Amino acid sequence: MSGTRGWLETAYYYLGSDYRGSGPSSYTLSYMAQMGGWAVADYALYFAQDPFPYLRLGYASYLSSWALLNSGTAESNHGYWNPGKNNDGGAAGGFEPRPWGRAWLGNKEMGRGSWWYSGEIELGYNGALRSAATIVADDPIFGLLAYGGEIVRAKNLIEVIPKDGLRARFHIVRGKQRVHILLDRDGFAKDKPISFDDALSVIRFTLENRATVSHEALIRVAGLPAGSYKVTAQNHLAQKLAVNSGEEQQLRVSVGASGSNVSIERVSR
Repeated sequence: MSGTRGWLETAYYYLGSDYRGSGPSSYTLSYMAQMGGWAVADYALYFAQDPFPYLRLGYASYLSSWALLNSGTAESNHGYWNPGKNNDGGAAGGFEPRPWGRAWLGNKEMGRGSWWYSGEIELGYNGALRSAATIVADDPIFGLLAYGGEIVRAKNLIEVIPKDGLRARFHIVRGKQRVHILLDRDGFAKDKPISFDDALSVIRFTLENRATVSHEALIRVAGLPAGSYKVTAQNHLAQKLAVNSGEEQQLRVSVGASGSNVSIERVSR
């Protein structure tokens, strides 16, 4: 997958796309765009010494092939590429970037735009769903930003509203710092912020219950600074942690029918 990886281009049908042997003159936004982007983003988050070029490319790849999705409101006649309610939710398998050319499958002639058939795009969307995340990055070019989220800074407190689509993975990438919060089930509550301070001495978020009953949720947290922590859910102590720098912790918190407010606070270094 990474062997066909494209680079950043300003046109949406090139941005983060895979490229074939003929480069941008062949079809783009195939399933390999998002499957390869999943690997690029994973490398950025967990392995790269300089993660920021890979974050820019990997997240662009995650977003890329959603451009092939034909969907919209009734007012927009249910989609740009193939209007009509019967076509709502359909997706193409690639994009023809040339003003006029022959599409690969069936060698059909067509102009620039989304293909008429889906091909293997479900494989790409599988990769996209596995890479969906909200990522806070202190980019050396663009500064502090949130991929897949809205970010606000107030003094030493940062608040991020996740809007990546799944709201189940949250990462912080600042310098050498890597923090990962991964939900086993449920999700970060819609339109409610994940907040943390610069020292990562306190992290707060709200879980929404995606089941029909109260239950215990597993939260995997990695990258916290070394120290002792307390975890509270709905203002009740849920767990105490002794963290060595960088190691993963598994938190178990109770989630009621209306969700749960979770706080991770460092009590000593």
